[in-house]
Amino acid sequence: MTANTAYTASSHEATKNSFSRRALIGGTAALGAVGLLSACGNGSASSEKTKAAGAGANIEDLYNINAQDVNSLKKGGILRLPAGSIGPNFNFYTQSGNTSDNVNVMSTISQAGMWNLDFNGTYKLNTDFAVSFEHSKKGDKVQVAVKLNPKAVFNDGTPITYKALQSTWNIFKSLDNGYNIVSSGIYEFVESVEKGEDDYSATVTFSKPFYPLQSLFSEILHPALEDVELFNNGFVDAPHPEYWAGPFTLADKGWDSTAKTFSIVPNDKWWGTKPLLDKIVFTQMESSAARAAFKNDEIDAIGASTSSTYAEVKNIAGTELRKGTRLYAGGLDINPRRVKDAALRKAIFVGTNREALAKIQFQGLPYEESIPGSMIHMPFSPYYQDNYPTPNNSVSEAQKILEAAGYTKNGEYYEKDGMKAGCAVVVFGDDPTTKGKAQTFTQQMKDVGIKIRIDQHADSEFATILGNWDYDISFSGYSVSADATEGTKQFYYSENNEGIGSAEIDALIDAMTLIEDDKERNLACNEIEKKHMAEFAFLSTITNGPDFVMVKKNLANYGPRLYKSMDWAAVGWMNS
Repeated sequence: MTANTAYTASSHEATKNSFSRRALIGGTAALGAVGLLSACGNGSASSEKTKAAGAGANIEDLYNINAQDVNSLKKGGILRLPAGSIGPNFNFYTQSGNTSDNVNVMSTISQAGMWNLDFNGTYKLNTDFAVSFEHSKKGDKVQVAVKLNPKAVFNDGTPITYKALQSTWNIFKSLDNGYNIVSSGIYEFVESVEKGEDDYSATVTFSKPFYPLQSLFSEILHPALEDVELFNNGFVDAPHPEYWAGPFTLADKGWDSTAKTFSIVPNDKWWGTKPLLDKIVFTQMESSAARAAFKNDEIDAIGASTSSTYAEVKNIAGTELRKGTRLYAGGLDINPRRVKDAALRKAIFVGTNREALAKIQFQGLPYEESIPGSMIHMPFSPYYQDNYPTPNNSVSEAQKILEAAGYTKNGEYYEKDGMKAGCAVVVFGDDPTTKGKAQTFTQQMKDVGIKIRIDQHADSEFATILGNWDYDISFSGYSVSADATEGTKQFYYSENNEGIGSAEIDALIDAMTLIEDDKERNLACNEIEKKHMAEFAFLSTITNGPDFVMVKKNLANYGPRLYKSMDWAAVGWMNS
């Protein structure tokens, strides 16, 4: 996962129930946002419904960050933002730290990486860290020549040289090296990282190609993180600002584990463009607390993507609603490590009325969309296909799946080997929309004959519970990148799911990663997803959903931004 991606810091509900993946492009690290239109005026939000962007959408119509020239903005000021969950593991490259809230917070101080992204997902070399990136062929092997910016240093003074690139490769190259990483991604295919003509040059040789090549070094890690214990556990309740680099850094005593506040200030070691703001403060809040804080002028932006929040904050004076749809897919994540019977998972897929759950999610919002059918492509992508298994929303078909697998009805529920067909759905936070979805889902499953228990937890427990796979089902999902290559491998490769999958699908994924043509490769991803969803039923797509953000009207360079990398240094306050 890269720190140089499109973050949506203000979107409390939008970022809350999402895991970010270490796909090194697009909305990889947090829920990005697709801006559709921006309401303005004296605190009132437009009631006109926004339709989710579909095929043929004009990219220029799909973002709104209130873009302003930084030279026209005030120097100084404080930005106050909510977060559903901060920490406890601040190493967002680990399984337990890899949530969108956590990545979003850490993105303010962890910018080291070779790439930035534009609104449409295209790569731009991040010249703060890299001078050039050139690929060629040496025999039958792909090589990449990298030149780093000699000015680049980590906050502890360690220069960012070829050694940092070697360390990044060593950490990510295998799931079997002891590091609690999310996915190996492109690094599994790297054969060597060698010093070039000087310490700021490196030659990367691939054992076999992996595309797109630009996913290489979207993150650059401090060599100290090669210590397995430090990588896995050393960042628990400890952000370690000395190991990162960026325009901001953690303030003195900037992490308050009691008050759950994370405060950053300009970094005097930063060699790039200086930030405008004097400070950014994130405060961990439940949804209800965030709503009250926004109304009381205690925070400057809030996600308004659920009906309860939207209704409370849409008419506050001096604010405006910036509308978008999230770079997100999911809504029903069935953990195969706990719900091990594929037949039970398939029955849940088939028996869930996704339309009913989506209706609850969007009730009271000026937003509508068709039910999405892919975890790896947004509906406006030229590569999008509906890959969801059919039939679905069928109680009778779900019951047939259970009966064919040896379940028999005993009263209201099916049983097999003396055990009821059932599991628990974990729910985070106090938002009534989420509770309503949970209650509806349990009734839907009861109609099928599957017993579902609601397991209620606070927002702050999201990272720990989902990061440790300590759940059966959750209403969560993942961010969506412009390219599906790494997402497809993370979601559907058996090695990333404790062996759950098939050799046939693994072989299809291996072949897909070798396809150089972007269109051909992304369409191959669709065939893999379609097959995996039908056979293994892990991740159910229910919504993409809106990213509605209520913000102070004079907040600039902040809001729904499609795939564009978040530039915290450019965020600031307008003069009027």
